[in-house]
Amino acid sequence: MARAKDVVKLVRDGLGDTTSAARLREIIKILRRNEVSKGLTPEKLVALLEDLGPTFIKLGQILSSRSDMLPQEYCLALQSLRSSTTPEPFEHIEQRFRNFYGERYDDIFSSIEQTPLGSASIAQVHRAVLAEGDSTVAIKIRRDHVKEDMQRDIQLMRRAADLMNLAGSTVLAGVDIVTVIDEFDRTVREEIDFKIELENLRRFSLGLKGERGVSCPRVYPEYSDETVLVMEFVEGVSLEHVDALREAGYSLRDLGDRIANSYMHQMVDAGFFHADPHAANIIVRPALTKEEREEGKKDRGEVVWIDCGMMGELSPHERGLFFDMMKAMVFKDGHALTDLFIEWGRVSDAPGKKLNYGQLLQDLTTLVNRYAAEDAYSMDIAQLLNDIMAILDTANVIMPRSFVMLVRGLASLQGTLISLTPDISILKVVERYVRSAANRRFDPFKETEDRLVQAVATTDKAMQIPERVVNVLDMAEKGRLKIGFDLAEANQPMEMLGRIVDRLSLAIITAGLFIGSSTIYSAGMQPQLFGVPVIGFLGYFGAAVLSVYIIVKIRKGA
Repeated sequence: MARAKDVVKLVRDGLGDTTSAARLREIIKILRRNEVSKGLTPEKLVALLEDLGPTFIKLGQILSSRSDMLPQEYCLALQSLRSSTTPEPFEHIEQRFRNFYGERYDDIFSSIEQTPLGSASIAQVHRAVLAEGDSTVAIKIRRDHVKEDMQRDIQLMRRAADLMNLAGSTVLAGVDIVTVIDEFDRTVREEIDFKIELENLRRFSLGLKGERGVSCPRVYPEYSDETVLVMEFVEGVSLEHVDALREAGYSLRDLGDRIANSYMHQMVDAGFFHADPHAANIIVRPALTKEEREEGKKDRGEVVWIDCGMMGELSPHERGLFFDMMKAMVFKDGHALTDLFIEWGRVSDAPGKKLNYGQLLQDLTTLVNRYAAEDAYSMDIAQLLNDIMAILDTANVIMPRSFVMLVRGLASLQGTLISLTPDISILKVVERYVRSAANRRFDPFKETEDRLVQAVATTDKAMQIPERVVNVLDMAEKGRLKIGFDLAEANQPMEMLGRIVDRLSLAIITAGLFIGSSTIYSAGMQPQLFGVPVIGFLGYFGAAVLSVYIIVKIRKGA
């Protein structure tokens, strides 16, 4: 039932909103034009989102990797939103250059190509040459009014969620709409601020150091701000163009292994990973000079990760949990998986929600055994991860955002690797990485040292036990100790115990009445009824009634 404060909030937001009415009419008009009432095919959904504008295009891009929420054919269709949208005229772009760099922006850039390299929902990218140093760069410039437009559309989504709340629920098809909007809002805010992406590229570059044949673009902070990002231009072949990669002489299997190993390194070792590793965000450029290639040297190419607006992060503790998760999946250990997810996530505190540990263990063990019977090369890790998420959701275990982004990233990576070469198995790569990392991490001297430290710590704690027991008893004796018990699921056993005590009490009363009446009968007290003292007769009658009552209750199980 809607609360008064919910109604007041909805009315207040509506009265204070002076911009959304026109946008709402525009959305309704677009919905009618696309004949949404007649149903949405995957192609019609893509066209609808493009008509609705940047906010909904971005929403479609995020949903394209959510096969747990949409059928696969819709996810595949939505992937086309990733590649390009209609670019802004260069006249508009040039005016924003003047606003930011000044009228003589050509003092900074000796040339700028008017045709964009790419155009997405939030920004478009132009190739340029710096006047100083003649370095070729890519200028990523945010679309005009995109920030205001997206914030307005997100506000409309929130008002729609408020209306659903008044109707009784914000859950649609098992999905909490408010949670989806909150996550979408956070993602958009991160992606439209290019200062965040600049810092992401700096940090990502540090994490990739030491990896041979893997990098990300260099950034130019002196020419960048919230709306403009200048970075190194990466000239090479996108992973989208598999035939071009093959024609250039690159080994697709080698590239796939390198990309997968890099992703494992990002998550386990660096703790800072690319959250959207689809094919368009990875470029392969020559690693050798032209002269070296002419000499006949084999060029393995350099894998370059681009578009780092959306990144995932794992704390040191979460990185350890992720590594343990991969180990448990590789070695088919359902018990380890169950304990790990309970530690990583949290049990929902919503009314009526509780954790059934036994059921969670059984479901995860069954899942692991089912996938263990499959060939690793044909295993769908995206489906495996989605199944795990479904089990955790059923068990009321809520995983943090970092884990959700990790799952999406791995699912997207699998699609990228399959499009590159069907011969590669991400699960095989994970297995090799786990075994290799376990060998690298094993240090017998360090293990011995750790065990000795643990033994000393355990001994210290054991020596403290008698002293602590004495302290507890002393506090109890002085009345300063109060112990409380909060037993999960204790209500049902206590209720059953209460029923047993009630029945036992009635049985004792019945037995007392019967014995007392027999004593009175033996004494031959007056007056009598049917030869039985009246008081004794009433006692026998009461005992009989209570006996029947107890028998009926027992048979009903009450």
